[in-house]
Amino acid sequence: MLLDLNNAASIVEWWCIYPERHGPLLADWERRRPEHAAEISRARRLIKADPARRALLVRAQVEEASARPAPEYRPSFDEVAAGELRSEDAVDAIAA
Repeated sequence: MLLDLNNAASIVEWWCIYPERHGPLLADWERRRPEHAAEISRARRLIKADPARRALLVRAQVEEASARPAPEYRPSFDEVAAGELRSEDAVDAIAA
C-alpha cells in the first residue's frame, strides 16, 4: 500500500492496517512534519467519527498503554541527510 500524507483518506486506510504501530508513528510525524500535520489531524478526526474505526483506536490505545516504553527515537540517515529534523531532534541524533 502506498501512503499519501497529503490525503486524509489514504492516511486512514493505512492506519487501519496496523493501528497499534501506525498511531504512534502518525503522532510523531504530525509533530515533526508540519507540512502534513493538517491532513494527519483530519485523518484523526475521520477515525474518531467512524464507530468501527473508533473501536480500533480504543483497542490500540489500550495496547499502547500496556506496552513497554518505546525505544529512543533515532532519525534515519535519510532524515538527517535531507535536513528534515527540528533542532531538538538533531541534538538527540548527535547525542546518540
